[in-house]
Amino acid sequence: MEPLTVAMPKGRLLEPAADLFRRLGWPCDLGNGSRQLLVTEKNESGDGSVEGALRFLLAKPGDVPVYVEYGAADLGIVGQDVLWESSCDVYEPLQLGFGRCRLVLAGPP
Repeated sequence: MEPLTVAMPKGRLLEPAADLFRRLGWPCDLGNGSRQLLVTEKNESGDGSVEGALRFLLAKPGDVPVYVEYGAADLGIVGQDVLWESSCDVYEPLQLGFGRCRLVLAGPP
């Protein structure tokens, strides 16, 4: 069986997204300084048997919705702003609650 492919954004959202998978029990070692763009992680249970695998595709944030839309990735994690601006035909199942930002407007008094 093929591993599930997850497109992950390089940059600011990579560490919180990897931490999400770590909390779910996956040894998600993506921010290790390696230049790999495709990382396969196996989830081993306590008895040593392999329960499954995930393949992480590290991409620029703007490319994540495109990879999902065209089937190169089964799912992706990306900011909602990137998702809206891409106008890709993908489904947004939920908000993960990290990566929030705020808009600050500055001008003369």
